[in-house]
Amino acid sequence: MKTYFRILSYCKPYKFMVTISIISSILFALLNAMSVWLVGSLITSIMIPDKNNSADNSIFYEYEMMINPTNDPITSLKILCFMLVIIFFLKNVFFYINNMSLSFVQTKMIVDIRNYLFNHISSLPLSFFHKYKTGELTSISVNDVTNMRTTFTHSVQNLINQPLSLFAMLIILFMINSRLTLLMLIAAPISLIVVTVLVNSIKRKAKRSSIQIAGLTTILQEMLGGIKIVKSYIAENKESKKFKESNSHFFNLIMKQEKLRFLNAPINEMIGVILGSALLWIGGYAVLSTNILEQSNEAEKFVRFIVFLFAMLQPARKLTGVASIMQQGIASAERVFSILDIEKKYKETSDLIKINDFKESIEFEKVVFNYESSDIPAIDDISFQIKKGQYIALIGESGAGKSTTIDLLMRFYDPSKGKISIDGVNINKLSKKSLRSHIGIVPQEVILFNDSIRNNISYGFDNADVEDIKKAAEAAHAMEFIKKLPNGFDTVIGERGSKLSGGQRQRISIARAIFKNPKILILDEATSSLDSDSERKVKNAIDNLVKDRTVIVVAHRLSTIINSDNILVFKAGKIVDKGTHDKLMENSLTYKNLYDQQFKGKNE
Repeated sequence: MKTYFRILSYCKPYKFMVTISIISSILFALLNAMSVWLVGSLITSIMIPDKNNSADNSIFYEYEMMINPTNDPITSLKILCFMLVIIFFLKNVFFYINNMSLSFVQTKMIVDIRNYLFNHISSLPLSFFHKYKTGELTSISVNDVTNMRTTFTHSVQNLINQPLSLFAMLIILFMINSRLTLLMLIAAPISLIVVTVLVNSIKRKAKRSSIQIAGLTTILQEMLGGIKIVKSYIAENKESKKFKESNSHFFNLIMKQEKLRFLNAPINEMIGVILGSALLWIGGYAVLSTNILEQSNEAEKFVRFIVFLFAMLQPARKLTGVASIMQQGIASAERVFSILDIEKKYKETSDLIKINDFKESIEFEKVVFNYESSDIPAIDDISFQIKKGQYIALIGESGAGKSTTIDLLMRFYDPSKGKISIDGVNINKLSKKSLRSHIGIVPQEVILFNDSIRNNISYGFDNADVEDIKKAAEAAHAMEFIKKLPNGFDTVIGERGSKLSGGQRQRISIARAIFKNPKILILDEATSSLDSDSERKVKNAIDNLVKDRTVIVVAHRLSTIINSDNILVFKAGKIVDKGTHDKLMENSLTYKNLYDQQFKGKNE
């Protein structure tokens, strides 16, 4: 229940609507009990001919005399039918108000949770995304939150309406016959034990189902993301078999869960019916054992008792059913909260420094960094300085530590040891937003969004000027193909830019960095996807960008960095050599080997 109450805490901003819902529920419960009483009156007051001869001094008799002082059966029938229509009308009005107000609160609550979850996930460090698969996070954000919405739509309404109805009817049952009511209550512990056993099992299976649906989502996303490879290697059947097996496992989990859920109501109803039959025997025997003068009065009370007793079965059945439904929502909620409870590492504080400009240099001092999943340092005791306006290249074999160095500068991670400073200030003391606002990055793996070219270029900026977007596109030599698109800058380019060629996607990515107009520009092999003509044009654009900017290039092709001011040679997480191209060719065997491997047999 702790998880359930935590979910309900999200209702606090909507106290007014919750109050309306509770008031409507109370009125609904009272009117519901009154409608049952009217049905009982219809049976007893009108259908028992000897009622007039009985000495009934009960509170019910007094109410009936107030309604119909003449005690005429026809008049009573007319009044009761009229009252029945009015009461049912009012009861349904309050039922509607209750449901609508609760639906508003529940929907807003779930929307708030989903928004909070999205914001929380986006603020977590990159190390978090190494542990969780994209499919699992998607499933939690969409499926589990939807399960919470569906489950609590039913459960919250019934947890308010049904207990109030049961309570109102229970009071009336005590007023009719306290002894029989106490006997009836012995079923409560039995039902509670049955419900507890079933719902605990349902919760376990619901949690497994949530995990399994996350697995299905992951398989689907991997297949869609790698559809070219799947088709190239004729692996459609393999992927289909994998998905089918996972889907079959999901089916089995759901069916086990449903078997228990649907078993809950029949068992509890049978407990209620057995108890009702026992009470029917006890009460009926008591009525038939009384003398003839009291028999009519006792019969009336007993009939009322039975009417209310069986009227209680429906809310009781709904209430016991709620327990099993709740467990499905709680299982999903626990997965959602497991993400929300992950602490944000390196949380921003108000005392962080905001930098307005980059003036002097970037410096790495004895920096060491380990990924959480590895004991071997990805970066091991590296030190170097980049002065403002320099063109610096990072080279080395794959996995040497080049991209990790960039990630540390961007503060995607923080060093395990050592420090990184900008203009003499440790970047740990800088606001991440302030730091990143001065850095533009063009990654090797182009990341575009299913949006217009205009919004992809101006990504991160609201109400961007159209002329500035065009200038950025021209500088990246992207205008020539943008003009040919059906809607120009308003053309939606598809998921990951799927409607564009590789070279076109790269040029849009470069235009995005140009539009940001950063002080520091990071190019992670930015020309790798371009043909020779486009590469030449982009290199010219980059040459123009270098003016008054600091450029850091992560290079795989050495032809792109020969004219760099300084080249850092990485190997196994260390900087083994540094210098200009000419100096490295003379003094660095590692650099010379890399160069010779790329240009063997070529004159460069």
